[in-house]
Amino acid sequence: MFRSILNTLVIFFSFSVVFAQNDPQATYLKQAETFAEEVAAITEGPVPTWDTGIIVFTGSSSVRLWRDAGLLSKGSPIINTGFGGSTAFGLNHYLEDLVLRYDPKQVFIYEGDNDIAAGRDTRTILEHLDTIFTRIWEHNPGTEIVYIAAKPSPLRWELRKEYEALNKAIERRAKKEDRLVFADVYSPMLEKGQVRGDLFVEDRLHMNRKGYAIWAEVIRPLVME
Repeated sequence: MFRSILNTLVIFFSFSVVFAQNDPQATYLKQAETFAEEVAAITEGPVPTWDTGIIVFTGSSSVRLWRDAGLLSKGSPIINTGFGGSTAFGLNHYLEDLVLRYDPKQVFIYEGDNDIAAGRDTRTILEHLDTIFTRIWEHNPGTEIVYIAAKPSPLRWELRKEYEALNKAIERRAKKEDRLVFADVYSPMLEKGQVRGDLFVEDRLHMNRKGYAIWAEVIRPLVME
């Protein structure tokens, strides 16, 4: 009797371990939770108020490292809540702290870069992004969302087809939804069909001032004053 119960428990726990290993949601959540302290540090302090409304820039390190993103607007404050290693699932996990608490009139989102590098397919990324979009519009139906295209980079150039597929999918969505804008930073970072290496720092992933200058040229006209 005891041996039978023991065997049953062994089978049960073995199945549980295998299930956890094969459950992508559990993997996504575990990865997102590793950034809890960084997110807490980013969002510490009171929520500012502004008569003209607040603009939030969020997403992965390409946004976080954009030190002068706040200069893109002269009339409304820009709050940068990006965090390194962020994915669409991770952003959704911390959406209340990073976006919704500010009740923004406009949100710029950069996600997809790390998702693709982690092996997540376009359909999965779109599902995560759609959840983000829906939650933002449920909070405030009038909020405009600007999706910053997943950028090309020398380090991840072999994944360019996946980047292009994601960008095209979001661009198609934006044509059907007035509250969603697609900011194409991908195309101007290419030259003769190849990614420009002079736009990046030594790690070949993150941008230098030249790269951010291109982003600013594309994004500044989209910023609500």
